[in-house]
Amino acid sequence: MLNQISDILLFRIILNKTLTTSVLLADFQYLTRQGIASLIKAMPGFEVVKMIDTPSNLSNSVQTTSPDLVVIDISDKDRELIPVLKELKKSTSCSFLVISNSQTRESIQQLLAMGIKGILTKNCSEEEIVNALRAVAQGNRFFCNNILDLVVHNPEKEEDCEPTSLSPREYEVLELITKGKTTAQIAEELHLSIHTINSHRKNILRKLNLNSPAELIVYALESGIVRS
Repeated sequence: MLNQISDILLFRIILNKTLTTSVLLADFQYLTRQGIASLIKAMPGFEVVKMIDTPSNLSNSVQTTSPDLVVIDISDKDRELIPVLKELKKSTSCSFLVISNSQTRESIQQLLAMGIKGILTKNCSEEEIVNALRAVAQGNRFFCNNILDLVVHNPEKEEDCEPTSLSPREYEVLELITKGKTTAQIAEELHLSIHTINSHRKNILRKLNLNSPAELIVYALESGIVRS
């Protein structure tokens, strides 16, 4: 009986470890590092396994820790980290969420070209950061509207930064739209009704603040939400 209880407890420990997303936090400012760490620690299913405060420690820490998710704050003065990040993206299976203070189209496109799935700005709220952590940890993309607008339209800076969080199903529909599939074809492939697909289309357009499917395709491909 005791052996059975021990086996059950051991199984639960292993299961909890398997379901936990391990996070390496690389932020080089004390206050923001502690703030983000506190936020992550309060999230069920997430565990901060390493915090680093020096850019030079990034590569070695990621290689030795092998986290599921790397959250990294890259400011304009830390641009030397871009080649390091690019190499880590190629050599590890980690997911990366970048918090950037850069407001240039080129710098954001550079991150997108690497395949970075999550990018936020310093203006993003706690809710946005939490949504981004969950999305990227699940293998989805998350870009706040400021990032998307910067890449596609390059507008003037905005004070507010609202989240653009598509559901996994909406990402599926969006990817099929960019492949030229009709509503009927998408419905058949996903085993959903045409009405449901039309609802997803409307929600995607609303969330991305777009007006037409053609505009949606350009937006999705240029921003890196889906690959062509």
